[in-house]
Amino acid sequence: MQTFFATIDRYAEADDNSRQAMEADIWQRYGVDRAVLALDMSEFSLSVRRDGVLSYLCRIRRMHAITGPVVLEHGGEVIKYEADNLLAAFADANEAMKAAVEMRHLMMNDARAQPVSIGLAYGRILLIPNSDAHGDAVNTAFKLGEDLAETGEILASRPFAEALGTDHRSDHCYRLEPQDISIAGLRLDAFRVLA
Repeated sequence: MQTFFATIDRYAEADDNSRQAMEADIWQRYGVDRAVLALDMSEFSLSVRRDGVLSYLCRIRRMHAITGPVVLEHGGEVIKYEADNLLAAFADANEAMKAAVEMRHLMMNDARAQPVSIGLAYGRILLIPNSDAHGDAVNTAFKLGEDLAETGEILASRPFAEALGTDHRSDHCYRLEPQDISIAGLRLDAFRVLA
């Protein structure tokens, strides 16, 4: 991560003539096309106030124990856990969808876990392995999963739905229901995952 931020600092200080080459180098080194999964545990503030922070920390650790293996099982990478969130990336959108549906099911049906909401997006991102990721797909996944999805809901962006391809419905028992969402002046063409 220090190497990445040192590169960003050099980019910020560079003159306009150097920036174009530096930007191309940054995208060459860190740019990847990925399906991004952002998971948020529901009712964080309410649970902490009602049950205390230690109880909630136990639920966060339970989320880690459940979601980490699911990400790996579906060929993904856990980028990071932060507070009550998970950020993961997958080379294949279908595998990201399978992971999201499985995580939701496991978290909703585990008495020691907390219900979740999940956002899915797809696009070119800057990926710093096992550390962080940046880009529109990351922002969109978090916007869908943290701000817009209700408890137990999975929302997917249009680019994610397009990355699934045409044969995704034969693989699984889920449908994509179109949603027209607007928040803070941002319009999101998204889908609710019905499974």
